[in-house]
Amino acid sequence: MRLFEKLRALRAFERQHLDFLCTLEDHRLIGEVGYHQAKGKPLTQRQLLLLDVGSIATVQRRLRRLKELGLVQQQRAASDRRAVELTLSPKCLRNFAKYDALMSSKSPARGRGGPSHVCGLYDSDAARRKLLVTFLAQGLKQGDKCLLVATADVQDDILAELPDRRKASGQMVVSEGYDSADTHVAFLKRVSQEAKQAGQSLRLAGDMSWATSSNVRVDVMLDIETRLDALARPLSLTVLCIYDARHISSGDFLRAVKCHRDHSRYPIVLG
Repeated sequence: MRLFEKLRALRAFERQHLDFLCTLEDHRLIGEVGYHQAKGKPLTQRQLLLLDVGSIATVQRRLRRLKELGLVQQQRAASDRRAVELTLSPKCLRNFAKYDALMSSKSPARGRGGPSHVCGLYDSDAARRKLLVTFLAQGLKQGDKCLLVATADVQDDILAELPDRRKASGQMVVSEGYDSADTHVAFLKRVSQEAKQAGQSLRLAGDMSWATSSNVRVDVMLDIETRLDALARPLSLTVLCIYDARHISSGDFLRAVKCHRDHSRYPIVLG
């Protein structure tokens, strides 16, 4: 039964978001352009014509249509200004990222997906490292843009455990946080928008010790958590906020947990 539910969900998504794929040539064009773009070696228009997607006239006609729809972009190659490179637009990439998530989901069309904003607790540096590295490594592997908010020493500790190739690709962003809730939330929105424009999801890991290290008041930290919780689903964020049991009172931690709407459905992550 779930197989056919997933098939129905996929067909519904295709009708709503991928209706521009009208012919076999459209599918092949989008697939080839996207594949080479993901490899970091965008196809030139000349190379595309050599792939036997269809007749030259058909490929040119279907490609022109995809450009007019804003789905395929072109620009001069940096290495050879005579060559025209083809890439998928951010909007097109976002749609296929959602399609990929739908294909990978275990339970389509059954309400909300996984947690978007969860809370964690650790009692040692090693436990903190394990929680953050596991969470961020999964996001990097999926192609998400990842943001780590932590003190400089924690950043160094975590980044040392993550794959250099992924970090070098620009997927990884770090910050030590801001002492103003308005400034901090505005920063998160900006990074989220940059990820969206690149066709990526944003995964945010916060070691909330950054707040105490910067002498941020507890009420300001909780304001950030509350506002982030309200933004997580609309902005399609996946957020993990972890707290150091050695430096936070049980009362303050309980207040922080209550800022995470998913705490009632998902357990607190322990390290």
